[in-house]
Formats: sequence, structure tokens, C-alpha cells
Amino acid sequence: SFSFVNGTLTIGKANLIVRAENKSKIYGSANPTLTYVLEGFVNNETLETSGVSGTATVSTTATNTSGVGNYPIIPAVGSLTATNYAFTFTNGSLAVGKAPLIVTADNKTRAYGAANPTYTASYAGFVNGQTLANSGVTGTPAMSANTAGTTPIGDYPINISQGTLSSANYEFSY
Repeated sequence: SFSFVNGTLTIGKANLIVRAENKSKIYGSANPTLTYVLEGFVNNETLETSGVSGTATVSTTATNTSGVGNYPIIPAVGSLTATNYAFTFTNGSLAVGKAPLIVTADNKTRAYGAANPTYTASYAGFVNGQTLANSGVTGTPAMSANTAGTTPIGDYPINISQGTLSSANYEFSY
């Protein structure tokens, strides 16, 4: 004699990944719009056909004053809801690159037969209200002119290059 006892098939929610998309920006600029994608729909569903509603939130600790480096972009549930899906979250990364800083050799004059003057440079492109004094830029550019006391009267280029200039947040062009 046989006796039958029904079992139970429990269908759980499928896993849907909320992945923050990687972004980049230049030091001193505003953060880009932070975005995410949903991955892992089953049964050929899409966002439009899946019953998923609402939106996730995406945030980062990076600001326009955050130094060069990588910062996490963190997704969270926000107002996302779904009957058939559970959400898991994958962080993205915001890469902050160096801001361009233009270094220009200042024009100088001297009399024929005199020694070359001390060369100086000007800087353009500081961000966040910074100046040379508070920007973290250290060192000085190398500057020279191919002249001597007996060089004839005329205009000669003052050559400028990296020298000992260094910065965590700026890249130099001359």
C-alpha cells in the first residue's frame, strides 16, 4: 500500500546586481553624474518587463577638493523594489586625475654685455581657489637661455622644463 505526501517547492527571489559604474574626473572639477546598471535579469526579462520599480541611490565621498586617487562609488537600495528579485550591490570607482597647470617662463630683459637675469615663471590653471603658496606644488622649473654677455642684441627664447617641480594634484605643461 502506498501513501503519498506532497512536498513544497519554494521559489525564492532571483539575485539582481546593482553595479555602480566607474567614472573619472580631473582634480578640482565637480563630480560627474553617478550612475548604475542592473545585471542578472532572468527569463529574458528587462527592466521594463521585470516588475522592478524605483531607483537606487549612488554616492561617493569624493568632492571637488578630493586629491588625486580612487574613491568608491557606493550604490544603495534607494527606492528599488521588486517582487521576484533581491538586490546585491557592487561598488564602482571614481578616479580623480591630475589637473593641468601651465608653467610659463616670464619675459626678461638685460643690457648687452650684462649677465643674464634671474629667471622666474608664472603659473596658470590652479583650481579650488589655490595659489602657488597653498597648492602643494613644490620645487622650481629649470630655465635657461642660450646667451652669454657677448650675445648680440635680439630676442632669445627662455627654455623651460620640469626641473624639480612636483605635485600630487597637478600635471605640468610648459
